[in-house]
Amino acid sequence: MQFQIDAWEHAFNDASGISASIDRCFDFAQDLGFDAIAYDFSPVPATPEGEMLIPNIVQMRNIPKEMPDLWCNQGYYRDDPVQNLALKVSRPFFWSYRREEPSFIIDMLDGEAKRVTGALNDWHLTRGITVPLHLPGNRFATLTGFWNDSGFKACGPDRSANISGIALLAQVLHHHLFPRFERKDLLPYGAKLTPREEECILLAAEGLASKQIAWRLQRSESTIVMHLASATRKLGARNRAQAIARAAHYGYL
Repeated sequence: MQFQIDAWEHAFNDASGISASIDRCFDFAQDLGFDAIAYDFSPVPATPEGEMLIPNIVQMRNIPKEMPDLWCNQGYYRDDPVQNLALKVSRPFFWSYRREEPSFIIDMLDGEAKRVTGALNDWHLTRGITVPLHLPGNRFATLTGFWNDSGFKACGPDRSANISGIALLAQVLHHHLFPRFERKDLLPYGAKLTPREEECILLAAEGLASKQIAWRLQRSESTIVMHLASATRKLGARNRAQAIARAAHYGYL
């Protein structure tokens, strides 16, 4: 396994960007017996109220072309039992959308999850392993390896090697991806502040009043009030104190 990790490290170092790194990851996942993969990254996975946020980065390989739109634009991501479970656990887990098979999501397949279950059954991608990565700063990523029906039969009943392999692969992949993320990738979905708004919120969190922030930044007080009001609105807050609390949740502080 050490030799394999060294090969992964070398390939990711040579990859020219995020997409190329995911291409390499898919090659390695196939070596581990998987037929498709999905990687996602969220600077913050949920609102303070607990509503799941769409990831900033979603990369899929050998997945039906309609899946990214369904998951990211039509709300399937929020209804997906695998993604909901990944937020609550810290270890890799096997899942199956076959009701006759025991898995960690067996009790989560009804209700709003029915459309997710239906789509994956239609595509014959009903089984896989997901690796949750709970990261510093409330950041969150997952790497999922999928099996199609024939691939799952070929892997056999012992999935321990598949689980340990993709768990290691997920760690190595994200270690190489994170330094390549741009500022936009690290701003939370639905609560993206401009650099000036972020600066004003940071100073407000230090206890500075608008007049003091204006003096510090050499701007008029009315301009500072405008930036803070805009930041408060974007963060979904009712007042400045709540804006500071929500900014901390979203990783700005």
